[in-house]
Amino acid sequence: MFFFKSKIKVSESALLNDFTDCHCHLLPGVDDGVKTVENTLRILDMMHRHGVREVWLTPHIMEEHPNSPEDLQHRFESLPYDGPIQLHLAAEHMIDREFCLERASKLPLQGDKLLVETSYFNPPINMKETLRDIKVSGLHPVLAHPCRYQYMEPEDYEELHSLGIIFQLNIPALTGIYGPAAEKNAQWLLDKGYYSLAGTDTHSVTHFRHFLDSKMPKKLMRKIERFLEELKQQQG
Repeated sequence: MFFFKSKIKVSESALLNDFTDCHCHLLPGVDDGVKTVENTLRILDMMHRHGVREVWLTPHIMEEHPNSPEDLQHRFESLPYDGPIQLHLAAEHMIDREFCLERASKLPLQGDKLLVETSYFNPPINMKETLRDIKVSGLHPVLAHPCRYQYMEPEDYEELHSLGIIFQLNIPALTGIYGPAAEKNAQWLLDKGYYSLAGTDTHSVTHFRHFLDSKMPKKLMRKIERFLEELKQQQG
């Protein structure tokens, strides 16, 4: 009788091969993400060894971390990285009282997208109006890690998807790293075909190592790999 592993580690899979990470906090010392240049370089080296091809650094812009696009751009240009991964700068914009579309538009994702988030617990009063304004401006709003918003029900996801809001998959959510509710939501959104981008939302060396050491059912792993392959084909 042959026995096969029912689960596989992320580090033992081809999940990150030729992967474009559209959401991570690797710009050092600007938010709740990586604190030092040394740790940024360590994570990038780990990513390269597991096949990552391209990374978008997306530091927070929010009341708690009131970064300016100009300062973030300066810090990005000063990052001493000369490895093979292609690095780009965008930002993750909190829809809060300090949200400013003119400022946010200076750090788009992939040229014509704007990565936004909300509180995990309560929707902002002006959420739909803000998303509409982003679309009117010519940018496509991308909702970061939608699986983690505790106030959202299936009908909320369905409405936002019908309005053309792009959903970004946080792959670690599918390992249970954010708890069972976020994992369930992430699987539901993946099964519905609602995701159009993916990222790791890496905040630290420990966070990324935990992700690499996490195990997933092989069936789920293959499903994510097919989704990522479709993204690569769409993006050329």
